[in-house]
Amino acid sequence: MDPKPPQALSAPGAQADRAYAPGRGDRRPAVDERLVAPEAHAEILDGRVYRTMGSNEPHGTRHFAVTMVFAGCLADGYEGAVDMLTRADEESDAAPDVSVFPTGPDPVTGGRKLEEIAFEVLDSERLSHVTHKVEKFAARGVRRLFCVRVKTGVVYEWSHEHHDWQQVEGDIVDRCFRVPIPVRALVDRVAADDTVARALLAARNSVLAREVAREVAGGEARGEARGALDGRATSLLTVLAARSIAIDETHRAMVFAETDVARLDAWIIRAVTATTLADVFS
Repeated sequence: MDPKPPQALSAPGAQADRAYAPGRGDRRPAVDERLVAPEAHAEILDGRVYRTMGSNEPHGTRHFAVTMVFAGCLADGYEGAVDMLTRADEESDAAPDVSVFPTGPDPVTGGRKLEEIAFEVLDSERLSHVTHKVEKFAARGVRRLFCVRVKTGVVYEWSHEHHDWQQVEGDIVDRCFRVPIPVRALVDRVAADDTVARALLAARNSVLAREVAREVAGGEARGEARGALDGRATSLLTVLAARSIAIDETHRAMVFAETDVARLDAWIIRAVTATTLADVFS
């Protein structure tokens, strides 16, 4: 008797009898059972072989950027891969540009688990081909599928409900990632760096934690030093006022800009017996 598939593995809108990872109620091949020889630069959809070649700069650089963001933001319990083949059905064996899947072996097949997120970078490739591939992944049970158009920088997500692409305008929020991923981070280097930095801070990365602690300690030390200088400057002005010695704005600014504690102390000592401003600063 086939085991009952857990509901958490199904993709929204996918057919219940086809949407689960291998060994959990469907009869499809394991996701890592190959039709295509690995590293063969090919994939198969419905029995037809498609050659996958190297990319040009816009495609390659966007692919790299997406990979950097996803890799830097992965939550505990997940792994990522680039161009990793996934067996979608009996006649399809294709590779998303980037995929995210749970860590550890599948308890039934012993192989890897089905990806939860797949991402395609679209440059010269036809949208119809990407859509065909994504439909296969969606039917297999991949939970979320995305596509970015290199020329426009627009990001789309596949709708399981409407069986079509819908533009993503806000953040990508998902359990696979430590922090929300702004769509802009997938097309802009500065936003990508900021997003990864937030994810590393959320993960309590030891290197960043040490640097932040060092900056805080340094700021406190600088604040204490500045506070001591300002205190002496204020004391000097108080003594001058007590001695009825007027101080102009130029000398006042000079006093508060002084960073030598010894010099400030010397001015205070002179001010105790001075009768003119020159007696203090000469």
